[in-house]
Amino acid sequence: MKVYVATNIIGVFAFDDKKMVDYSLFQPDAVIIAEKLKDVRKGELIPEEEKLIKELKRAGYKKIIWDKRIDFPGMECLYEPDNVAKTILQKDYRKLALELKFVPTQTELNKLLSRINIQLTKSELRKEKKDVILMRAIGVLDELDRTINTLSEHMREWYGLYFPEAEKLIKDHEHLATAISTEGKRESISDSRVRKYASLSAGMPFNGDDLIAVQGYAKEVKSLYKTRDNISLYIRKEAKTFIPNLTAVAGPLIACRLISLAGGLDKLAKLPASTIQLLGAEKALFRHLKSNEKPPKFGVIFAHSLIQDADRSVRGKVARMLASKLMFAARADFYTGKNISEKLMSDLTAKIGTSSKVKKK
Repeated sequence: MKVYVATNIIGVFAFDDKKMVDYSLFQPDAVIIAEKLKDVRKGELIPEEEKLIKELKRAGYKKIIWDKRIDFPGMECLYEPDNVAKTILQKDYRKLALELKFVPTQTELNKLLSRINIQLTKSELRKEKKDVILMRAIGVLDELDRTINTLSEHMREWYGLYFPEAEKLIKDHEHLATAISTEGKRESISDSRVRKYASLSAGMPFNGDDLIAVQGYAKEVKSLYKTRDNISLYIRKEAKTFIPNLTAVAGPLIACRLISLAGGLDKLAKLPASTIQLLGAEKALFRHLKSNEKPPKFGVIFAHSLIQDADRSVRGKVARMLASKLMFAARADFYTGKNISEKLMSDLTAKIGTSSKVKKK
């Protein structure tokens, strides 16, 4: 004897080819039902299902055809995603809910359904999604870079009015911000290249308030550099743990940018290598399609050291090799979680090293 079994929001039901033979209802509580449905989706056997199977076994049924894969001692369990029981429940569960007094009215059933959906949505939102967190972090990092560059240019122009020689000679923004915030006065600058111009500077005089204002501004710019360093360190640490293969092949920052551009690790894992190669170059691609301009060869992966170190004539070829390995890395991180980074990197290095056309600059 065989029986078809399926679970839905009101309980677990068993049908033969003609009629319902047994059932086990849930308690009509949205929180409880939502928790049970989460377990069902994971493929776990919940108490109501186990109870029903035992009842069916006692009734003489030997074969269960279920809409999920299970094993149960003494029963032949077959998997059929759209079995008879599931089809009947999808069509008649509202009618069964009233007949079995699960709820008194259709209105009450609708209210319960809404509460269950709210609980399931909350549960989904509470799940840790590290790729989403890293997407936000890399977005903040990139925005910080843009902001820091803009603010640093303003700092240079402002301090350059007072000491133009320092502004010209100290090229690094962070170094200049440190010098201004901690030393300020021309005569106090410790950089030997700059200090010799202190008494001969062509800059205009600043009074005490002028210097205090520009030093305070430089201090804030310097603090942004510290914030940027902390976020960058966080991304590197988390990426190495969460996406070890992508991090090994692309580096943590490029890996996170690829995930962000794709819309998530799951989406990146489904992309072909040719699309991964051009992530971040969408505008150039659209220009090519619209006006027959030269097509782009790479997007954000252009910043990768392998492409930067390659001869200009073969950068496109290196980009294709790199994108291919990035595709495998993303799929390994998402689907298997296995760290195969050593193999990916050795294969990539071997391909680039043995190619007679790939030359170092």
